[in-house]
Amino acid sequence: MKYDFTSIIDRRGKDAIAVDAIGRSVFFAKAPSAPKEGFDVIPMWVADMNFATAPSITEAIINRAEHPMFGYFYPSKEYYDSIINWQRTRNKVEGLKSENIGYENGVLGCVNTAIKVFTQPGDKVLVHSPTYIGFTHSLEYTNREAELSPLYRDFEGVWRMDYEDMDRRIKENHIKLAIFCNPHNPCGRVWVPWEIE
Repeated sequence: MKYDFTSIIDRRGKDAIAVDAIGRSVFFAKAPSAPKEGFDVIPMWVADMNFATAPSITEAIINRAEHPMFGYFYPSKEYYDSIINWQRTRNKVEGLKSENIGYENGVLGCVNTAIKVFTQPGDKVLVHSPTYIGFTHSLEYTNREAELSPLYRDFEGVWRMDYEDMDRRIKENHIKLAIFCNPHNPCGRVWVPWEIE
């Protein structure tokens, strides 16, 4: 199947935060001011995709939407089987069972769950700064504290993690959890394997 990553799609009037919220307050931040007359909005202020969803996904959504009832979601056997099969074929995970799989509807829900599982209220959690405001809100929401390890720019102007700083902060604060974002939000770095290892 061929995917389209080059067409420019007009998202105005489709409730896209990236374009329709310009010049307004949104639930998580103040959007940038509207551009001067004669200039277009460049929707790069929020992490959002500007290419079309894969056709197989829109086809599945349309197929489901043709049924007129939209009650509460119940994870079916097919739901769990698709995750188990994906993990087996993609990551070579064997023995995964449905009871090992939790359901969350977004990244921040998963982050909140991880925070609650691996830490206690009042604990510090390592986060790189600058950091995505959603992560700091998750820590506030769960009564944890951010321990910020600043990124730095190397001699080529590339944002890097400071491993010595991270190690010191982890040891001094008895940190059990770090929020690791890849690609990093907001600097945009895609960490390479040696950095992650």
